[in-house]
Amino acid sequence: MRTRLPIVALVGALGFSSATGPQQSGNADDAKALLARAATAVKADKAGALARFDDPHGGFKDRDLYVFCFDRNSGIVLAGRPTAKGKDVRTIMDPTGKAFGQEMFANVKDGDVIIVDYLFPKPNSIVPVAKESFVEGLGDVACGVGYYKTLAEAPADSRMAREQHACAIVMGLHQPGALYDTCIRTLDNALFELDRARQISAERNACAQLGLRPGTPSFAACVEIGPGF
Repeated sequence: MRTRLPIVALVGALGFSSATGPQQSGNADDAKALLARAATAVKADKAGALARFDDPHGGFKDRDLYVFCFDRNSGIVLAGRPTAKGKDVRTIMDPTGKAFGQEMFANVKDGDVIIVDYLFPKPNSIVPVAKESFVEGLGDVACGVGYYKTLAEAPADSRMAREQHACAIVMGLHQPGALYDTCIRTLDNALFELDRARQISAERNACAQLGLRPGTPSFAACVEIGPGF
């Protein structure tokens, strides 16, 4: 039961993830555009800009996109998620142990934008998903905007793509890797069995609609070869 439960959750996640439209999530271009606006605001009025970044009505929140900033000397987070504000950005890690905050602190530059990948929850969630952030140095502070790759890179028209999304994003497994490969194989087998069960159920219903009675040889033959023959 303990080994099957995550697969049941993943099968559900495949359907759930494809039901959410891309209009509910910002993409890379949206994140870059919001960062450019934030940089202009900081250069004009740093204190005012930092206050506006955290204000729901400050004009710097776009769907699931928001601005985060930290002090480049102390590392203290000045704007962003409430759970991160006041912390030293260098101590913030994702669930895999990646010190993405330290990476931002060490590599950010004035007049340049660096890209940092990590896992982090979407707003109003505690479930970490893949995120890519653009971070720019702005004098004694640095600001960034990240977008969540979950919705942007989870095509709903391919079962293989959804399986990869479930194992890499929902489960947070690294690829390539043994655990990732096992997840793909197990999920693929589970979905195959689910598809087969649905097909058999549909065939049984179709045979019953032809007037054949379950338990009879004719009904069994109908289910075996399909009602279309």
